[in-house]
Amino acid sequence: MSDIIILKAGEVARMDPTQSGFAHGFGIFETIKLSAGRLCFWQAHWQRLVRSVTVLNLEFDAFEASVLGAIRELVRAEGLSDGTVKVSLLRNGAGVSCYVYARPSMSAAGHARLQLTQDGALNEHSLLAGHKTHNYMENLLLLEAARSAGFTDVLRVNTAGDLTETAVANVFFIQAGRLCTPALSTGALPGVIRAEVLRVAQVLSIPVAEGRFSVAVLQGAEAVFVTNSSVGIQQVDTVDTMNFSGTHAAVDSLKPALADAEARNSILLLDD
Repeated sequence: MSDIIILKAGEVARMDPTQSGFAHGFGIFETIKLSAGRLCFWQAHWQRLVRSVTVLNLEFDAFEASVLGAIRELVRAEGLSDGTVKVSLLRNGAGVSCYVYARPSMSAAGHARLQLTQDGALNEHSLLAGHKTHNYMENLLLLEAARSAGFTDVLRVNTAGDLTETAVANVFFIQAGRLCTPALSTGALPGVIRAEVLRVAQVLSIPVAEGRFSVAVLQGAEAVFVTNSSVGIQQVDTVDTMNFSGTHAAVDSLKPALADAEARNSILLLDD
């Protein structure tokens, strides 16, 4: 059975630097929102984790109940109500170690400002495309460069020049009344909130288009926003010199619908 290691505040993990999980970043992770003692969209996160375990041949054999029990133990021991729970799987010898720990909430402050970059094109043909792996150095380098230039994040393209995602989020835009987002075939991560936004858009009868979009298509966009598990939906004010400030009825309707979905798809970890 795979080890499950709970790291409480102030504790550190001991890892063998010769093992591939440490030496080569051979592992995957999930970032899960904790809100009012509730673990949000747990089933979707777990299913994505299991998919990556299978596709990437990670020898992880812990049961869902064991991992969820470790998260519950951490949250109750720390008295956490709001924050971010991390579940990291790292290859350790012939097996995999699971690390469970928490971080403060990463809620967005204001609207996003995206820097459009052609540097470090995302390789949509990579074996790691579509998986949330610990090989995150490229994302962080691009993110740091964007923030140094006064932006909050960076909007990436793939090797074909298609829009994909930001360093830490999926991207959506509204054009001609349609909610558009890059298809997963572009190399974009199958974000938990991305999938939920697409689902609630259909419930709200908002036309949806997943596809391959060039950078130029943004010039005709009515609104742009990004999504991830920490921020939910965050409106984008600018992409380079393109301005998208102001509200949009479709985005305004998606936010409460997503909040309702979050409430329905959460697990209570702390007693009321």
